[in-house]
Amino acid sequence: MKNDLTCGVVRDLLPSYVEGLLGAESQEAVERHLEGCPDCAARWDAMTAPTGEPQKSVEELDFLKQVKRENHRRVIVSVLATFVGLLAAALLKTFVIGTPMQASSVYCDALEEDGVLHLSVMSIGSSDALHGWKVEIEDGAACVYARRVLVSGLFPDGSGTVDIPLNGVDEVWVGGKSGKLVWQDGVSISRLALELLDARTPYCGDPTALGRIAEILSLQERLGSYTISMQTSKRPYHWELEFANNLNEEQRKYMVRAEYLMLALVDNLDEVRFTYPSPEMPEGYPAELSMTLDAAAEDIKYLTEKYNQEHFKTQSQRYWTPKDSVKDYVRTPADFQRLLNILEMP
Repeated sequence: MKNDLTCGVVRDLLPSYVEGLLGAESQEAVERHLEGCPDCAARWDAMTAPTGEPQKSVEELDFLKQVKRENHRRVIVSVLATFVGLLAAALLKTFVIGTPMQASSVYCDALEEDGVLHLSVMSIGSSDALHGWKVEIEDGAACVYARRVLVSGLFPDGSGTVDIPLNGVDEVWVGGKSGKLVWQDGVSISRLALELLDARTPYCGDPTALGRIAEILSLQERLGSYTISMQTSKRPYHWELEFANNLNEEQRKYMVRAEYLMLALVDNLDEVRFTYPSPEMPEGYPAELSMTLDAAAEDIKYLTEKYNQEHFKTQSQRYWTPKDSVKDYVRTPADFQRLLNILEMP
């Protein structure tokens, strides 16, 4: 039978021939051509050859599975390494590096001895530890720094003592100059002094400000409930406290000492008065005690001299000079602390 198909036609028909899509006559014509044309037969062989031996396909599948397992392992190892790294960094931050010590988170106690300030610092939080103490001195100010971390076997102590030579030092701060002033001009500054100075107000007509001063002085805790009133229409301006219950001698002494501080902390205040019901007074008449600026100035002179005699062996040993007015004691924390010391306020 005549082979009437050219190589070009057969090559076009081969895909359909391989798929069995040709009619009987066309299929026979292609087969006749393949029998007599080695090139087209080779092309057909290539098109119908299997993609791989069965055993080889299994090996390739196993290899792909192995690669996949290896990739999974690498991903898991990478995730674990990242987690361990983050955990280690968090533990390092929490238990070793920590954060800068904040003055508001510690109690301080200072003792001056032979030109050295022994500063004891204790963390308020029981779970906090302090370490990495250092002191930086610049322009007469010594600043004490530390790191705050969680208590651990590595750093188990929430307190520390720093010795600061006072030669050339005028002030000592905990946590830098934005922190807490603990010593100034030869005087250890108490927390009470700083809180009261922060509460200072220019005007005695502000009941909120006056209430804050009374709160810091713990008047209600020490003396019982009271009401306050102010006279600000004309001089002398006064602040009056009316106590609901009788005050014993110790309570009256405390209130008198508080009056000096109240006069000092309210800029335009001229007088402080307090009243209380007393069995020694006629019925309906409360006992009344008052303190004026002039009277306070005279009393402070006497109290300062008494303090000097009790605390300093010689006049050259830093005798304190009384100021003209109690309001002059709010100029610096050291001055105000001297007033607290003279008044024997806690």
